[in-house]
Amino acid sequence: MTSTGNDIVALKAINVARTKEFKFYSKIIAAIEKDIFDKQDHGDLAFETFVWLLWSIKESAYKYLQRRMPELVFSPTKTLVQRIQFSASSLVQEFEGTGFEGKPVYKGTVSFGSDLLFFRSMISGEFIFSVVNGEDDFENTSWGIRLIDSADPADQSKQVRAFLIARLNKQLPGTNLQISKSPDGVPILLNGVEEIDIPISLAHHDHYVAYSFKVYGEGKPY
Repeated sequence: MTSTGNDIVALKAINVARTKEFKFYSKIIAAIEKDIFDKQDHGDLAFETFVWLLWSIKESAYKYLQRRMPELVFSPTKTLVQRIQFSASSLVQEFEGTGFEGKPVYKGTVSFGSDLLFFRSMISGEFIFSVVNGEDDFENTSWGIRLIDSADPADQSKQVRAFLIARLNKQLPGTNLQISKSPDGVPILLNGVEEIDIPISLAHHDHYVAYSFKVYGEGKPY
């Protein structure tokens, strides 16, 4: 299945004390995932950041699978991070790109039922950004992160769409690109009124917005 899923968490908008409470974090991470944090070398990654890292991975996986399973309900504790390779560095220097080769990323696998997916995540002092793919190869996945002035939901929605369209217009000149939603609520890309087979994913939280989409060959979208 050709799909993509991404998510972003603005770290200044999280409640650190609440995140550390078992009653809260146990609704996001399972006991076996807590063991990953307790038993693996995760450098100086704080527990609250780990919890929201897993949230962003799971939300990305949900968006990826929703394209195939529109009836899917987001269930964080049933979506399990099986393996995670912690990054030695969290210095994010690029905010748009294709693929993650050579970038400071956390990577591993996440499962939901019989589906096994792969993720890449970047963490800075300001945000956590994750993208999920069906293969452990992100060469054909494009992404972008942007800080915006407003945290109003309507502004977030407008600006993330404009951000993605600006990127795609560079690769598809001469098109009339618009973003809409399928009857199942999945974001879709249109050229005029005709849907284009380019899977897209949008995310926003507080003052951050982000996107991902799939490309092939010489950086050309599907």
